[in-house]
Amino acid sequence: MLSGDVCLALPACRKRSGKGSRTKVKEADVPQRRQKTGWRKAGRVTTLRTAAAPLLAGCAAVLLTQAVAADERARVERPETSVAADVCAGVREQTVQVTFDSSEALFVSAAGDRFLASDIQIPMQASGQAGGEDAGRNTLQAYLESRPDLELAAVAAGPENRWGLTPGWVFALDDGHSALLQEQLLKAGVAIFAPGHAGAECADALRAAETQASLARAGLWGETSPRLVYSAAAPKSFSDASGHYVIARGRIVSLGKTRSTRYLNFGKYWKTDFTVTLKASAEDDVNTALGRSGWTLDALEGQVVEIRGSVQERDGPSMVLRHPEQLVVLNDKRAGRDGQSSN
Repeated sequence: MLSGDVCLALPACRKRSGKGSRTKVKEADVPQRRQKTGWRKAGRVTTLRTAAAPLLAGCAAVLLTQAVAADERARVERPETSVAADVCAGVREQTVQVTFDSSEALFVSAAGDRFLASDIQIPMQASGQAGGEDAGRNTLQAYLESRPDLELAAVAAGPENRWGLTPGWVFALDDGHSALLQEQLLKAGVAIFAPGHAGAECADALRAAETQASLARAGLWGETSPRLVYSAAAPKSFSDASGHYVIARGRIVSLGKTRSTRYLNFGKYWKTDFTVTLKASAEDDVNTALGRSGWTLDALEGQVVEIRGSVQERDGPSMVLRHPEQLVVLNDKRAGRDGQSSN
């Protein structure tokens, strides 16, 4: 039943007098005027409330349909993403569509921006072996060609370098699912993890993807060449690795330091044995990363570690630690004496 206040708002409830002035409807007149505002249909009077019910129901149905449609659009515009995509790239407001340029192994946008896939390396054949530098490019091309339905997009992971290339996180969109291409390549054994811009959570996700491929002997992990892992205790084994990005594992024999540099020595003779160096200014960042597994640089003497980077020949084989996630301790204090670090 309509109240008197609602009825006053309806033209049929207004009473005019004089020059168009409105007079207040008496409360006693309201029941009679309600009857007059009804619509006759099939011999009965239908009240405004009864007549409005189908209209309101129709409006509700329209609104529900629009809400469902909006939700479906949101699902398309914001596809389901992998954990690595979320923790590595975070907010992706600057994502652009890209295509793969096989001639340079780069991802190029319509505006001409050139992205390289950040934080991975596709190993090349060792020096003097067939394939050489083309091997990595061909491997990536073959992987992408095996999945022709992938749509690619990229977002900057860091600033543009001096060659005009932007390190980027590359996304592979397939049937409503968005995954990080770097993670897919690591799981397939096409690439190895090469920390450059990854934060802690991102590094954990990418290293886990690489470990999955290693355990399954997927891709390169099931091949004898190129060699991916070297023993830090056998410096001569690095003879064919100069200039290549590899993984080295071994026990740190001693630590050294100068005012500007820290040294991790993997043998007694630094002139010939494998050595890792880092700037003294990077020590705090490295300690923060190591701290996740309960370690500091000063406590690493005698510990078995894994280090990854480009091999240089400088008083024996060596690597430079440029990113804290390049170094992990393989016996994690948190996991007990025999635990393995996931740092």
